[in-house]
Amino acid sequence: MEPNSSLDWMLGGLAFLILFSGLVMLLNGVRKMGDKF
Repeated sequence: MEPNSSLDWMLGGLAFLILFSGLVMLLNGVRKMGDKF
């Protein structure tokens, strides 16, 4: 049970990091577009 839950926790953290980095990139892109216009 322990190894499996640990793996799930790692996968969850990885998915969260990917989502967070994508959100940051999206916000940066919106900010740059706002500066252009």
